Amino acid sequence: MRGRIGGIAAAVIAVSVLGGTVHATEARAEAVGQESVSGAEKAYRDSAPAVFYLKAYRKDGTLKTVGSGFLTGNGKALTAAHVVEDGVTFEAVFDDGAVRKVTVLKSDEEADVALLSVANAGKRTTLALAAEKSPARYGQRSFAIGYPLKDGKIITEGIVNAPKAEVNGEIRLLTSAQVSSGMSGGPLLSEDGRVIGLISGSFRTMSGIHICVTAEEIRNLLKTWKA
Repeated sequence: MRGRIGGIAAAVIAVSVLGGTVHATEARAEAVGQESVSGAEKAYRDSAPAVFYLKAYRKDGTLKTVGSGFLTGNGKALTAAHVVEDGVTFEAVFDDGAVRKVTVLKSDEEADVALLSVANAGKRTTLALAAEKSPARYGQRSFAIGYPLKDGKIITEGIVNAPKAEVNGEIRLLTSAQVSSGMSGGPLLSEDGRVIGLISGSFRTMSGIHICVTAEEIRNLLKTWKA
């Protein structure tokens, strides 16, 4: 039985959603020489500007839910479908304090992916999906970025526990990179800053293992949506 990851325990696997609330190496000059920046520090520095705080409002203007999203280019962005579900108006808030109107272009609740249009995105940093020939691998280092707090974007590090696992009838990437409420819709990155997953939820029955939509699933949806 196919089941969208939406906060309801599935018959076999209990899952909860987390709504509601990088590329060329760069040297940094130091007093005693040059220090190479790598790992989580580099992933955050190069990719974090593309990740925004996403607010979804009800018809009466009250805040319904919050989550995360990330720019992909040409004013487009991605988030988790459950973050924008039943919302009427939406806003993206960036690190520099800029607030931009967001429109939901497409949404697939079963896949838990939504395609957004962000007004006046300008020349902000964008993220790219991992290449088709470079899928996620068992044990690969992974970095999750998102907003567990309104003014508190964080990065966590883990590994890919399984690049493809069946969860409630959907193929998902599993990672040990810690995620918290509000990080839904944020990116899971490889060491080279490519998106290997989109943060979707967590297991209620498996502590420390978290669920992402795979880059392959996202790519297939974008082709279907011709985005």
